[in-house]
Parts: sequence; C-alpha cells; structure tokens
Amino acid sequence: MPVRVITPHAGLEAFTDAIRSLVRDFPQSRALAWRMLLRDTRAMYRQSLLGYVWLFLPPLATVLVWVLLNSSSLVNIEVGTVPYPLFVITGTVLWTAFNASVMAMQEIMGSARSMLSKVNFPHEALIMTAFGKALLNSVIPALLLVPALIVYGIPPGLPALLFPLGFLTLLLLGCALGLLFVPIGALYGDVGRAIQMGLRFGFFVTPVIYAMPESALTRTLLLWNPVSAPLVSSRSWLIGGESVFVWETVLVGLISIFLLAIATLVFKVVMPHLIERLNA
Repeated sequence: MPVRVITPHAGLEAFTDAIRSLVRDFPQSRALAWRMLLRDTRAMYRQSLLGYVWLFLPPLATVLVWVLLNSSSLVNIEVGTVPYPLFVITGTVLWTAFNASVMAMQEIMGSARSMLSKVNFPHEALIMTAFGKALLNSVIPALLLVPALIVYGIPPGLPALLFPLGFLTLLLLGCALGLLFVPIGALYGDVGRAIQMGLRFGFFVTPVIYAMPESALTRTLLLWNPVSAPLVSSRSWLIGGESVFVWETVLVGLISIFLLAIATLVFKVVMPHLIERLNA
C-alpha cells in the first residue's frame, strides 16, 4: 500500500497550500461537519431530562434576574417606551449569539483532541462544526422573541427584516475572535480562562441590559466595543426605541468576515504544528 507522509509546511508555501486545501476539501469538510454536529448534539442532550430546554433556561434566568432587580428599584434602568422585559430579553438573545460563538470556537481542540492524532481529516470541518453549534445555541433561544413580541403587542415593522443581518454579524464576530485564540489556547489553558472572564466583564460594558447612554463620552467609549453597534442596531430594528448604528454595524460585519477568513487560514496552517506539539 502507498505510504503518505504528512509534514508541516513553512513560510509562504504553508499558506498557499492551506488555501488550495480549503477549496479542494470543502465538500468533504461540509459533510463531515454535519455528521460531527449531529453526533455531538445528540450526545450532549442524550442523558438530559430537559434536553433542548436547557438552551432556553440561561437567557430566561438572566432576564428574570434583571427584571426583578429593576422592578424592585434595586437598580434603576431607563429604556424609554419599550417594555423593560422585552428590552432585556432581546439584548440577552443577541449577546447569547456572540457569547455562544466565541465559546464554540474555544471548545474546538478540547472536543477533537483524541481524534486529531489518529485520524487524517480536513481540520476546517471542526470550524464548521463549531459554527453549527453556535448557530444552534443562538437560534433556539432567539425563538423566545416570538412570544415576547406577541405578549407585549409590538408588531415587527419593515426594519425587523434587518434583524437577522445584525444577528449574523454578532455570530461571525464571535466566531472570528474565538478562532483567533484557538492556536494559543490549545497550548495554554490560561487563555480559555481569560476569555471566559473577559466575556463576563464584556456583558456589563455592552448595552445588553441598559440603553446606549446619551453622554457623548460614554457613548463613544461603548461604541469602541465591537459588539455594541450590531447589538443595539439589531434590537432597535426589532423593537425600536434606540438609535441605529448602520455604518458601524456594516463595518463590524466586514471586519468580522475578514478576521474569520484570516483566522481560518491560520488555523489550517498551524494545525500540523499543534498536533505535533500536543503529542510530543
């Protein structure tokens, strides 16, 4: 039988070979990613009594906490004419899309560590699988918005058609940022812990549970947070009551696509080196 020797490339050749491989192996990667997504999803909820209900519980718990705090005057948050529970649940769903995509990418190496050194397969399938998990963990909680809009009697207008674009922007941004740190995170566990801590801090410096402030300085500082513009714009397109940052959201979306492409290419190039390092 023929023997195939796989060795890491170096320099520019590594990137050109990675691009050719990404294009050549795309059909195989897509099919493999779908099978891995089904396997991992079924395994995750197979021994769970509530099953997929767990996807709804975290955002619902977050909404309940902040609604109770606001209604009991322990915190005083003004969001204009929009009902506060609807405001919070929309912001939480959008933040979940970003958070879930970051964490899905960070779990790539941990979930596939056992098979990376034993099976030769297109490694970009891991990225597709992670994106599928992020999409699943984001879209299902987003279904909560349908009964919420009905309960509060807010019919979506034409701007609501742009909501999926903002939602997808947050998904792509989270995937890009999460994937960029995968190579170093695979070698040092501190990276994963730092990202989790950063996400907890990021929740409070992003207008998830409060409206974008009117103060020029605070407003500018929050807009430096790349999550703020697509989150606030998406929420405004769906339920109104806030400013819309159209060009900022478009810019974040374009940068996210560019970063995701670069991160995918880097991931493809460094994977042979990572596998060699992890098995040493």
